[in-house]
Amino acid sequence: MSTPRTITGNLAADVEVVQAGSISITKFRVIENTGEYRGGKYIEHADPTTHFVEAKFELGENAAATLHKGDAVIVVGREHTSSWGPEDSKAYGRVIAADTIGVDLSRAVAQVRRVTREDDGK
Repeated sequence: MSTPRTITGNLAADVEVVQAGSISITKFRVIENTGEYRGGKYIEHADPTTHFVEAKFELGENAAATLHKGDAVIVVGREHTSSWGPEDSKAYGRVIAADTIGVDLSRAVAQVRRVTREDDGK
């Protein structure tokens, strides 16, 4: 089991929902401005970090219905390496399998609507 990872940032584009067999997976990229303290002063890195995020089941459905390009988010999940593309030119990247996704209320206002069993068709 991997260690939970928490990131904050903004969506680089609208979310994308793809089918993987019988499961829908919601995918999106989060751009995180990073930096470090040097001599007691925070210095932002020149290039932000891009995180690939995937969410499944109700979490993915709710993210797809809620999030849009530019939204400020907090994501908690487990990071793993994934690959894609043809065998002769495979690309690799780190993906966060989201356990929790929320709107960053330090940079946005949100209106919460609870999902009931009737809302989700059960």
